[in-house]
Amino acid sequence: MKVKELIAELVTLSGELEVILQKDGEGNSFSPLEGMDDNTIYVPDSTWAGDVYPLAWSAEDADMSEEEWKEFKSQPTCVLLYPIN
Repeated sequence: MKVKELIAELVTLSGELEVILQKDGEGNSFSPLEGMDDNTIYVPDSTWAGDVYPLAWSAEDADMSEEEWKEFKSQPTCVLLYPIN
């Protein structure tokens, strides 16, 4: 889902509703939304999961050389929504 699609869905709702995140597609667990980070890069492992790399990390944090990290950070960023727990 793109930000514009999410906004189109959200503008139809009351601004007072709590945002709850579902852990997985099977509905095994739920958590309230704590915050967001729009300074991250998502790297999918499959069509349903992957890894996120915060751009605030160092090359060492990302387990890359300085050159690899610099090149990696040129990819498009994503919006990460994260739960309380």
